[in-house]
Amino acid sequence: MNRRGLRPVAAMIAVAALATGILTACAAEAPRTEWTPAAWSVVGQVTTDAPTAAATADTVAMRLRNDDVGIDARWAMLPGDQPINAAIEQVVRGAVATQATTTGTSYRPAVFDAGAGLGERGCATGAATAVASSVLGDRTGSVVVCEITVARGTVFGEILRTVTGAAGEVTSDTTQAFYTDLATGAVGSAADLFEGPAAVWVATVDALRRDFGSLSLADVQPPGDAQLAAFTQSLASARFAGGDVAVPVAADLHAPELDGLVRWNARGAQRPLFVTFTLDEISGALSDLGRAVAVASGPYSGPVSAGAGFERMPCDLVPCMAMTLDDGPSTLTPTFLDVLRDQHSAATFFMLGKNASRHADTVARVAAEGHEVANHTWDHPYLTDLTDAQVQAQLGDTRELLQRLSGQPVDIFRPPGGYVDDHVVELAGQPAILWSVDTRDWEGPEAAALARYAIDRPKPSTIMLMHDIQPVTESVFAQVVASLRDRGFQLVTIDALFGGSVPSGIVRHGPLG
Repeated sequence: MNRRGLRPVAAMIAVAALATGILTACAAEAPRTEWTPAAWSVVGQVTTDAPTAAATADTVAMRLRNDDVGIDARWAMLPGDQPINAAIEQVVRGAVATQATTTGTSYRPAVFDAGAGLGERGCATGAATAVASSVLGDRTGSVVVCEITVARGTVFGEILRTVTGAAGEVTSDTTQAFYTDLATGAVGSAADLFEGPAAVWVATVDALRRDFGSLSLADVQPPGDAQLAAFTQSLASARFAGGDVAVPVAADLHAPELDGLVRWNARGAQRPLFVTFTLDEISGALSDLGRAVAVASGPYSGPVSAGAGFERMPCDLVPCMAMTLDDGPSTLTPTFLDVLRDQHSAATFFMLGKNASRHADTVARVAAEGHEVANHTWDHPYLTDLTDAQVQAQLGDTRELLQRLSGQPVDIFRPPGGYVDDHVVELAGQPAILWSVDTRDWEGPEAAALARYAIDRPKPSTIMLMHDIQPVTESVFAQVVASLRDRGFQLVTIDALFGGSVPSGIVRHGPLG
């Protein structure tokens, strides 16, 4: 027999005998009931879908565009003087300032021809997660978009995203988010929702390595400074819904526990990724405001706008013009008010005392909806033709009536026909408001011609004169207001045009005119 042919078999027999001895020895020992095998601590679930919830709220929708500077921005403010508004507006101002510095061009509010589409304002669902190149489009410069991500109970949250580039090539894409709990007045950025972003990093990386096939149970290394800074930035896009918190996974996230995983490095088709945690899993890493955002539920109970005229309008940032309506109130005035309400716009009504006395309810409605009530004398005389006593009676009697009917101060006047001099202004003791665009609608122009002139003529800081007693003006007013907004204008009161400080003397246009 060939001995070499036995050696493998003999070896196998020897191994078998050894194994039998080991098993016999093991069988002789008592089982170790206190031992359990190592296992994953399952915290967080990896998904390509962030939790979402209906997020709609009554907001003041904003828009600006300036092609010289290279900025196009849409954002939303909460009605009234809410602290979160200042934080949101500062993001837009920062984007404008950056572009002004980049281009070496001073920023001024700008408007465009009719048909520019700037009536589309405020936030849009999906803006925070849309492909960056689609946000930028073919524009050069920066585009700011926004999305309301939380509007539940007393909690509101808005994400602002700034995409910068040229001709479709994106060079930067940054996100900032702000939240407020209106019940407590707390306001914070997304980073303020997390007290321990490093702990969230560890839990996020641990969930990712488990999902992408790692076999290691070693502790996840804490993030370095650069890793933590980038991760904290990505937390600006965290989503809160139904008690869950979805942490976005940046496309360029790097961690030693992930970089060697084949599936992780080939994950392109699985982006975007989120790691979703329950509130119980992540509560310890949330601040008080973060927990308030996470547990918020029920219908949104935030502020509702009482009218555009009540809202603060930054007319150094957005292009404002003052719509003024003379000689009313009349039976036509309610139609003008309906249009202004539906178009989120405000106006100043220069009223005649004799007409106000006949339409007291309309005067009250003008004031209740946030428009400005102003003095146009009692019965429309030319003030420069009157005695001092007559001027004071025309203006004084009308002012007293309008203040009583409106419940608001009446601090400006418009001289009929524009007939005014320094002596009349001194007698009035108030600014005299004239105009920079006169539509001359009182001459009875053809409707299309009136609309075209009223739409095309204004520029930022214009004070435009129309009349709410003219049927032709009533017939085109909705078209005019909608088209002015489409050009980019925000229609405001005289008081708002000057930021609450109307200059003394004779005024013909706003501060940027």
